[in-house]
Amino acid sequence: MNTGLKDKFKPDINLDIITIINEIPVLLNKKFISGDNEKFMGMYNWISHGYDIAETIIGKIKYGNEIDKMRNEMMQKLEWKDNISVLYVSIGTGKDLQFIPNNIDKTTLNIFGVDISSGMLKKCKKKFKRTRNLSLVNCCAEDLPFKDNSFDIVFHVGGINFFNDKQLAISEMVRVAKPNTKLLIADETRDYIDVQYKKGTFSKKYFKDKTFDLKALAMLIPADLKEQQTDLLWNNKFYCITFRK
Repeated sequence: MNTGLKDKFKPDINLDIITIINEIPVLLNKKFISGDNEKFMGMYNWISHGYDIAETIIGKIKYGNEIDKMRNEMMQKLEWKDNISVLYVSIGTGKDLQFIPNNIDKTTLNIFGVDISSGMLKKCKKKFKRTRNLSLVNCCAEDLPFKDNSFDIVFHVGGINFFNDKQLAISEMVRVAKPNTKLLIADETRDYIDVQYKKGTFSKKYFKDKTFDLKALAMLIPADLKEQQTDLLWNNKFYCITFRK
């Protein structure tokens, strides 16, 4: 485990007893491994093997460059600088890291990624271990293992729609962000879930009877946070909420 990651952990975490698999610390709080969290953790572990291939090939055929354009637009909404610490919550395979603005020296960034899916983290590590200063942790978004006020950028893309406790996950992201940090939360809109996931051959069993209310999610962001804004991207298939601590 690298020194940078150890320094970010909360002081009550006993580093001597942490389980490490594939060089990735496992800090899954069993309190949150139930319900939708457990179901979608299983789904993402299962699809992790072909996730990037599916998006690259099928996504390109169906949507052309629209997904890349959307990812680029999201990353432009964050306040990137050289020599900062970044937390990506629900990092998955890390696809969005390819869309950090070109004027940023990526070698100076200390990037930390967390995900409930060990399969997705394994893919992420393999993809970026030689090109990014990246530390990964297998944990739940509702229980981030990091100290308060630790990161210059905090963002989440994909997953929060069906977290067990959305409000707690948001509170955790806010807690670990430094004062005045701009945060970003993004995921699919209800229309896209209905059209794509509820009808997809491999996904429909996971999303059956699932619904999502964007206005209700936005209301979970604490009222004292500044500059809250919701944007719809990719022809209304994706939403992006930004706000400042």
